[in-house]
Amino acid sequence: MSSRLCWRVNDERMNTILDADTLLAVDVGSVNTRANLFDVVDGRYRLIATGRSPSTVGTPLFDISEGVRMALDKVHAITGRRLVDESEALIMPVTNEGTGIDIFVATATAGSKVRTVLVGLMPGVSIQSVRRLAASSYLEIVGEIGLMDRRREEERIDLILAARPDLILVAGGTDGGASDSVLQLVETVGVAASLLPGGRQVRIVFAGNRHLGASVMERFGEGLSVSLTPNVRPSLGQEDLAPARLRLAEVIADIRTARVSGFSELEKWSRGYFMSTADAFGRVVRYLSGIYGPDKGVLGIDLGASQITIAAAFDGMLRVAVSSDLGMGASLPGLLKHSTLADIVRWLPVEVPEYRLRDYIVNKALHPGTVPMEMEELHIEYALAREVIRSALSLARQEWPANKAMRSSWLLPPLEPIIAGGGVLARAPHPGYAALMLLDAVQPTGISTLVLDPYNLTPALGVAAGPLPVVPVQVLESGSYVSLGTVVAPVGQARYGRRILRLNLEREGNGQDMSGEIRMGQLVVLPLAPGEKTRLTLRPERGIDVGFGGPGKAGALRVAGGVVGLIIDARGRPISLPKDARQRRELNQKWLWDVGAIE
Repeated sequence: MSSRLCWRVNDERMNTILDADTLLAVDVGSVNTRANLFDVVDGRYRLIATGRSPSTVGTPLFDISEGVRMALDKVHAITGRRLVDESEALIMPVTNEGTGIDIFVATATAGSKVRTVLVGLMPGVSIQSVRRLAASSYLEIVGEIGLMDRRREEERIDLILAARPDLILVAGGTDGGASDSVLQLVETVGVAASLLPGGRQVRIVFAGNRHLGASVMERFGEGLSVSLTPNVRPSLGQEDLAPARLRLAEVIADIRTARVSGFSELEKWSRGYFMSTADAFGRVVRYLSGIYGPDKGVLGIDLGASQITIAAAFDGMLRVAVSSDLGMGASLPGLLKHSTLADIVRWLPVEVPEYRLRDYIVNKALHPGTVPMEMEELHIEYALAREVIRSALSLARQEWPANKAMRSSWLLPPLEPIIAGGGVLARAPHPGYAALMLLDAVQPTGISTLVLDPYNLTPALGVAAGPLPVVPVQVLESGSYVSLGTVVAPVGQARYGRRILRLNLEREGNGQDMSGEIRMGQLVVLPLAPGEKTRLTLRPERGIDVGFGGPGKAGALRVAGGVVGLIIDARGRPISLPKDARQRRELNQKWLWDVGAIE
């Protein structure tokens, strides 16, 4: 990682006198529950131990408590520190004997998906805003109603009844704006909600014209559970999702608690520091964006079993997109709604029949906790992960700021760093597998850094920033994250094999300097170990852009090594693969060899 792009923060909070030392963070996922213990070592926060256990959110227990306790037991086994007493209550604060912890925080993704119907007025205004609101949470969108959809009232009621929603999100009208049309939709929603069969309880969140609060509550009546939030679209030119997102998170937590036991205990332990994993993840991405400045964005990828979260921040402006129909476990079949089998097969370095691919997808959805046992399964898993990330990123980019969404239909804006976490990445048999998967799926441009979160710390740091803002500052710098390496990805048109870049490495210390040429189509990894520093000078050919302000512009920067090395990805953007299947497989094998994943 370059010295100017490292986890370096000059923050006065680092010198804060801490009232609390030991912090325990628990993340309850759909497949795994993790417990991370942080403590102060030599005056700075460090990750001390991580315990992971299977989550017990589903059958037969439907109680997260057992999974949490197993994770805490593993932390106890590693550290010898007792965290719970004889009654299995959390010991807090730390006792004189050194047992327990001072602060507990929690995040969660676990629980069945919340079936949601979206209701708004205009497609490009309130409906767009309520879609963005929904996209930032763990919701399954099962219907959408708008003023311009040409449905009759009875058809709208039938849509809601057929959707069987757990939640209805209603928006519409700027503050002081439209009222009659908004109240008309509210009445329709109220009628449908009261007619849901089997005594089904639906939660309703109204995030529209704030001047209509009393009228909205009156029309919904006393028999429905309704929450009012500030308007997501207070004016035509202004969108404000943050207050509604907080209230929505509370409503989703209530729905989750009613379905699965154990969440109320975590909420009690956390004393209010309990967030959705996506919100906590996004908080860290936005924080890093403020550190790295406005020239580049920060990209975060959290690849889970039941969903994938893409968080992007540009100069402090955060966009979080949760794709609940994409993931590496129960949601894996949803990938085929976004990608074809041919899209997946193109990343395989070995020949795999389509029926084997389909079988793997089905089995992984039924048994999301399984891991690849053979090389063929490993290659299938990483090909699927590429397409899951690629599909989710494509969806997320649609909501990025207009000047950041795309330099073209396929070029990403400059990003620094790119942080990725999830079991598939953490389990990589060699860091080269993780690096190549991210390069293929994200296809960054210019100069960036690939950073791996092997312990799923990012959500923990996001929620920990509430009670202890110094924790993320210090842990991000502590070495718990793994730099895969700095990436240089030249962009431009050139014939395959043509020289597009000359480079020179001037190593600090006693290392040997290097210089060379890069040709179009190459994937080159130069040896640069973690912590090793070098000055990198890049001289692109005419028409080739390496991120120094335009095509043909040269420049130099100081970079640090990573576990893979210094990566020069000159395969072009977008990456073009041969049509011939045998040649394509051979090329994928070569790329694995190039990054050191195979010998």
